[in-house]
Amino acid sequence: MARDRCVNFRATLCRHFLYTVTAAIPLALITSLCAQEPVRTAQEKLPIQSFRRSPEAFFYLGPFQEVLIGSAGVEYNDNVNLTQSNKISDVSLNQSLSLNNTWVISHLSQLEFDFTGQLIENFYGNGRNQVTFAVPDSKIEFRFPFLDTQVRLYDTFSYVQNPTSNPTATNTANLNNLTNTIGAVIDADLNVTVLSLSADYTYNDQSGTNAQGQTNNSTTGTRNSFRVGPKLSFRLSQTILYGLGSSLTRSTASGAANVNSFSVGPFINGKTRDFDFDLAAGVNFVSTKPAVPTNYYVFAAARYQINRNTQLLFSASHDLIFTTGTQLTEETVFRIGTQLGLTRFITFTASPFVNFGDVKTTTTGTINSVSTGPYTQFGIEASLAWKPRTRWSTTLTYDFTRRESGAAFASGSSNTYTQNTIAFSLGYAF
Repeated sequence: MARDRCVNFRATLCRHFLYTVTAAIPLALITSLCAQEPVRTAQEKLPIQSFRRSPEAFFYLGPFQEVLIGSAGVEYNDNVNLTQSNKISDVSLNQSLSLNNTWVISHLSQLEFDFTGQLIENFYGNGRNQVTFAVPDSKIEFRFPFLDTQVRLYDTFSYVQNPTSNPTATNTANLNNLTNTIGAVIDADLNVTVLSLSADYTYNDQSGTNAQGQTNNSTTGTRNSFRVGPKLSFRLSQTILYGLGSSLTRSTASGAANVNSFSVGPFINGKTRDFDFDLAAGVNFVSTKPAVPTNYYVFAAARYQINRNTQLLFSASHDLIFTTGTQLTEETVFRIGTQLGLTRFITFTASPFVNFGDVKTTTTGTINSVSTGPYTQFGIEASLAWKPRTRWSTTLTYDFTRRESGAAFASGSSNTYTQNTIAFSLGYAF
């Protein structure tokens, strides 16, 4: 597994109960970029943000279904520090372990535990060595019925090192981004409609460091977010839902402005035999200092299965996100992906993306500061996977990422960078 990739994600489309057909889809995220947390919602695994994949080998331990995957890999990075000049390369060795534990208690009750841990040893081109760790994915979730409602309790945890996952980061080699979200969702089926109420708390701490081991203040900050979100859903069909969702958020940070927001808008999501889709749009009302004008959010994702060997994915979003602490950035992101089954055992995936961003506030309380300003981040990830045996798999991955900043051109700063990485991994499913 390459360094700090967001893999082994599992998601469920149309997560409702009783008469709704559930489309449980095991998924693998094909891009190394994990979006920062939107202001209006806690960062979760988005439905159909990935491709379907073949079921992994599994075994039973009592009532538990277990998926245990170990992997080891090597990666070369030609610009680990994300700088325009004086680039520092990096060769890293990594070992990872991924565990999925599922206990299906009944058709309405399930306990699930997911964990992916990774140990990384970096050999920087400046002669410095460093051992880091990452937790790209960790979740414990319990679903159960209570009276006439369905309850979901969950805790998600991640510790991300990849600095390109923060589109405003430069001169940063390790992001050290810790995010923990505790939440609950209650669904009440009223026959004609489904009334949902969610509440969650997110703690985020980020302390970016460069290849010299020095702390980067521009990528260091802490955030606490509380959210409440009622939602009203209607069934257009057994597998398609539409309705109105809203979210009320309060986020605080030490040494930075608080952010209060209210978001509301319609949504529709569902699936047919070969087509999955998820659409949402609405308005963001934000209160902070300095003031941020009322803006909008849009999210669209679609996956089309052309045939058994080929599928396409498209996603687009416009939203207000947190980057560091309660710093706000307005971003527009487009992603296109394809997955091709070249042979029975060889699969090729490619996913180009582009991110147009505009920094709204920083920790110093400025808008569109010269040191940050508007930016464009774009790139592509391509991978070739070979599965010679049922339990063995190998993957060769190439990533290209470039960030351009108008402020960098105006001031001569190093907010523009280009990064190339190539990685090879070998995995075994126990």
